Amino acid sequence: MSNRSILLSVALACAATATAPLSAQKPAAPPVAQDEVLAWPPPPAPARIKWVAEYRNAFDVGAKKKRSFIDRLAGKSEEVIWIQRPLSVAVDGQGVIFVGDYNLGVVAMDPANKKVWAFSAVSGAVLTTPTGLAVDSKLVYAASANTSQVVVFDKDGRQLGVLGKADGIKRPVGLAVDESRNLLVVVNGDEHAVRLYSRSLNLIKTIGGRGSEEGQFNFPTYVCMVPGVGFAVVDSGNFRVQLFDFNGRFLRAFGKVGDMAGQFARPKGIAVDPEGHLYVADAAFNNFQIFDQEGRVLTFVGQGGARKGQFQVPTGLSIDANGGIYVADQINGRIQKFQYLREEKEAPAPGPTPQ
Repeated sequence: MSNRSILLSVALACAATATAPLSAQKPAAPPVAQDEVLAWPPPPAPARIKWVAEYRNAFDVGAKKKRSFIDRLAGKSEEVIWIQRPLSVAVDGQGVIFVGDYNLGVVAMDPANKKVWAFSAVSGAVLTTPTGLAVDSKLVYAASANTSQVVVFDKDGRQLGVLGKADGIKRPVGLAVDESRNLLVVVNGDEHAVRLYSRSLNLIKTIGGRGSEEGQFNFPTYVCMVPGVGFAVVDSGNFRVQLFDFNGRFLRAFGKVGDMAGQFARPKGIAVDPEGHLYVADAAFNNFQIFDQEGRVLTFVGQGGARKGQFQVPTGLSIDANGGIYVADQINGRIQKFQYLREEKEAPAPGPTPQ
């Protein structure tokens, strides 16, 4: 689906509210029922995003069955992992959802196989504040902001490597990985910089430094890979997104501070869908906005609240290869899943029958 088609589909929803604060925009902000489905944007524009599910605990992925009435009477207890305060989320190619939880470390949720497991040990200590997660086919990378560590695990939770303060890590936040290019991108928050490593944790280069010029940062937070382009960094203190090529060369930036569509207040997580659109979560607006790669806002999803499709301090974002959108809904203690809906193209009219 072209960017032009998305822009046309949301023109009625966004153009009429382009001068209004996001918090006041109606009816685009609340979820709208379309054929009993929570979907955005509202009619008459065709739906492009729909709500799918929420994940809070082992029950939600079928890993545990709730106790029967008899079990409860007998006082049988059951240990169940509950997500408490999710900061980050990443999804691998098998659909396993890895959640960075402020209290639990890393929680893995596998809906297909109905399994949930957690791991948090880091050289005998506990992984705290996992603000960033990235996964590839074999490895899980976790950034622990409070302890200034970037830790590499296998998918069973065995620690394989770690970067720390002695390596120059200063409050790391976002992570992104490109396995095919052997590239790990680390947002080093207190350095106001982005570091490029190999997947074996060898430093390739550092870009940035504090400032507001092109390629500089002011407390950057999250990052995502942009296939065919490079990577995109949420430059939170400068209220913008910056795009770089795979070698760290600045390409372009978009965004500014404000409370209207296309602007930012507390930009956090970022992800890219299979057609190249950029999604940016905003913890102040309690939504995520969708942009094309030139920075034009296409639509947005969410508002403050605890119902389906609403958020309280959304932070991490991840999008799988099928367009499944996963949002770390921090204060609501859950991961919400949405689905990007590709445009349905009409089949071409049949041509004349050969004689």
